[in-house]
Order: sequence, then structure tokens, then C-alpha cells
Amino acid sequence: MSAAPAFHSIVHPSPEQEAAQSRPDLRDVFHDLFLEAIFMGAYGSFAPREKPSLYVVNQGDDEAPYRAEVLALLQALFGTPLHELSVVQYRQAALRDLKQAPLLKGMRAFQRGMQELRASLRRAEKADYAAEGQRWFVDAALIYGHALQALHQTLAGAELQSQALQSLQGHVADLLASPAHTERMKEAQALTQALAQVRYAFRVDGTAVTVLQDPQEPDYSATIAETFARFRQGEVKDYRVQFNPASRLNHVEGQILDRVALLHPEVFERLAQFRSAQEGFADARIVRLDRELAWYLSWIDYTQRLERAGLPLCFPTLHLEQGHIDAREAYDMALAWQCLDAQKPVVGNDMALQGDERMLVVTGPNHGGKTTLARTFGQLHHIASLGLTVAARSASLLLPDRIFTHFERVEDISNQRGKLQDDLVRMHRILAAATPHSLVLMNEIFSSTTLDDALWLARHIMARLAAIGAACVFVTFLDELSTFDAHTVSMVGTVDAQDPTLRTFKVVRRAADGKSYALALAQKFGVTRQQLLDRIPA
Repeated sequence: MSAAPAFHSIVHPSPEQEAAQSRPDLRDVFHDLFLEAIFMGAYGSFAPREKPSLYVVNQGDDEAPYRAEVLALLQALFGTPLHELSVVQYRQAALRDLKQAPLLKGMRAFQRGMQELRASLRRAEKADYAAEGQRWFVDAALIYGHALQALHQTLAGAELQSQALQSLQGHVADLLASPAHTERMKEAQALTQALAQVRYAFRVDGTAVTVLQDPQEPDYSATIAETFARFRQGEVKDYRVQFNPASRLNHVEGQILDRVALLHPEVFERLAQFRSAQEGFADARIVRLDRELAWYLSWIDYTQRLERAGLPLCFPTLHLEQGHIDAREAYDMALAWQCLDAQKPVVGNDMALQGDERMLVVTGPNHGGKTTLARTFGQLHHIASLGLTVAARSASLLLPDRIFTHFERVEDISNQRGKLQDDLVRMHRILAAATPHSLVLMNEIFSSTTLDDALWLARHIMARLAAIGAACVFVTFLDELSTFDAHTVSMVGTVDAQDPTLRTFKVVRRAADGKSYALALAQKFGVTRQQLLDRIPA
């Protein structure tokens, strides 16, 4: 069995593949597909927290810089679709491993250890007295060593299938076996023991405090406790002041510490040398691991609620060529959260473009799930291109080079264009950039013009897209487009068989029937022509 490749990152297999990634401008895509709402639900805990209305002492947000750094990383990862299939599979395999309960628990413990490390390093930096900061630094080194050891045990005890975590396991083992780490831990433990042996006394005379060598006096507190133990009757209130190790030394404590250091120069000189020699001891890839883990774990946390509600999630199979798109029981992830909050059922739909099929034309009644289907189609492909699980029972998807969306927009007075012209300008940009490996989603375009003009424009655009060979979803009120060519698939939003005014939100593969069910709605609300005439006095 060959050794695992050198570890670089759990989201990028190599520096070269990381450098090849570029973050496109996906603002329109995120807006139209509700991706921002989905990803905010995942990484929202890292967003800036509101400051209290009143200043509260000792309640500073020391973790704010760390959260800001992780937030920027998560936004970049969620906003950068992959185009290399091997990198997608690298992430999928890592996520599969991380979903194992014991491994997930161990990784969360590792993150807590890294949080403690950051806290100790902050205290070391903020300390007002040199020896105080040096002591916190020793603690930080020990915390790091223990976190690394625990991480190694977690990885060793898991059944790892992914290249990412197998490489990580080897990297952690190498770090633990390295002379630098071994010597650092040995010296940190020796310093801790040496400092624990330091004994001193101090005498308080008015405002004068004198620090003395340990006079080897007996422990009078133990003697007093032993003397009065016979009078103890049950549990009593403890009036002793609890020392908070996170608090900084006050000026009296700090000056006492400085004088203790003068009485024990050898130990405190070793303390100073340790800090000087070990600055930046934490391995950069382990520090980065802590931040990248947040991406995987935030997605696991976000999707767990969907799984607990019985909604399906899957690892999709991705293809570089058209003709293999097939999703079963797929649903809009953003809408699913709203439905769960409102205790409403979540409706899944099947969709497919197989062989030479290239375009789904979705028709049917308003508010029947047509736009949701288009959003779902886009969500599946973007999230799949990140290497994450998608909202479907099963999915075979395209790994697109670009996703384009053309959804309805409120007329923008600042661009000095009418709505139809704006639709055409946006569509022109899409047609100029789309390729046979692209995905194009269009929703109710050309609604601002006449029926004949809308049909003429839509057919010309569909002809251009067919010539390009891109995969498309076209939500429209124009049933005539559902039979555009042999590569077009018709899907129709359905209504309740007993009550046409009720939407089922199921969109099925069948020929368009030309029914908008407007008359059924008018009858339900009493506004048909006859119902209005009946209510008007003669």
C-alpha cells in the first residue's frame, strides 16, 4: 500500500490545485437561487455579534478576529464552485469521513482545544508582566501538544477512507514524532514542574510588601483546619475567594512576581528562553485545519436538522459532460427550512435531462412550484460543485463551468433601460458567455411584452442555447415552448384533482395542457363574470 500524499489542506489536495481556483462574481446566482440564505444559515454563528447597549467590564469579544477570519474563509469556499472533478471527490470523501459520529466528536474536541490555545496565547500577549506572559505561553504550548495528541488518537481510531484525512493522520504522526515537538513538550512539562516547586514568602507592613525566600515554615492553614475539624457540623458556606486564572495580575501581584523571579533566576531565565525559542510553535497546517474544519462542520450542523425531519440528503455523482442529469425527490433547501419553521410539509420533485435532452420547459399554474423547481435545479448543481451533500434522495449532476440565472428583476431606474431592454441585455451577456458545459436557468422572462413578441424572442433564445448545447431550465407561461424541439422536455405544475384551486407543488414530466386554472380561482373567490353580474343590482 502506497503512503498517503503529503498533507496540504482538507479542502484542497495540493497547493497547485488551490492556486487554480478563482472566485467568480455570483451575486445574481446567489440572489436568484436563495443561496445566500442557505449559506448564512450554515455560517451565521461566525457573523459579527451585536455589541451590548451598555459597556460591560470584562466582557470583550476576544474571539471576534478569529470568527471574522473563519467567516471570510467560509464565504470564499461557499462562493467558489469547483471545476476539477478530482477536487470535488476529495471533499466528498472527507465529508463522508467526518460524518462518522466518533470522528465528528473528536474533531469538535480538537476545535475546543484550539480555542483554548488561542485564549492562552492572547493572555500571553496581553500580560503586563514578562513572567506572567511567559507562563501563559508555556500553557499554550502544552494545550497545543495535548490537542495534537488527542487529534492523532481520534484519527487513529477512525476508519478513514478519504485521502484528506489519511494524509492528515500521517502529518500529525510526523509532527508528534519530530524532535522539535518532543523537545518542546519535554521542556514545557519540566518548566511547569519547576515553577510548581518555587516557594517564597512575603511580609506586609503597612503599604510595604517584602518578598522573601521560603523560610520553610509549616503550613498553618492545614494546622488550623485540623484543629477545628472536630467542631465541624455538616456542610458550611465556603468564604474563600476563588482565583480566576483568566484574570490578569494586578500591580501588587505583578511586582511580587517580579521579585520572586529575582529570587529564582535560573527557573525564570529558562521560562524567558522557552518563549523566545518557541514563538510560532503551532504548525501552520494544523492552525489552518481548525478553520477549514469549520466549513465541513457548519454544513453538517446545518443539514442535520433536515435529516432529523426525515428529508433526504445525498452525495451526488458528478459528470463533466451533458446527458447525465437525474435528481430524485429534490427540494429547495432554503424553502425547506421555512417549511420546517412553519410546520408545513416539504415537497420533493424528480427532474432529469438524459441523453440528448438539454432543456426543461416548466409550465403550469402560478404559485404551483415552477420557480422553486428552477431554484432547486440550480442549488443542486452549485452545492454539488462545492463537494457537499445536496437536497435529494439521489442525484447525478453536471459539473458546470458556469451557472447563469435570468430571473425577473424589478425595473432599475438607474440604468435608463426599460424592462424588456434590460431582459435582452442580460440575456445577451449569458449567450455570449455560455458553453456546452454551462447551466442556464431562466424564469418568466419577457413578461413585459406582448404574447407574440415574447414567443418570438423566446424561440430565438432557445435556438441559440440549443446550438450552444448548454443545459437549461426555462420557467414560462408560454405553453408553446414546451415542444420547441426534440431535445426539449416538458414539465408541468399540478393541482389537486378534487380542487383545482389547491396547488400540490408537484412538478411532473408530461406535455403542457394549457391550463392556468384562473377560472377555478375566480370561482373560489366569487369574482367570475357571472358571479359579479349576479351581485350587481338590476
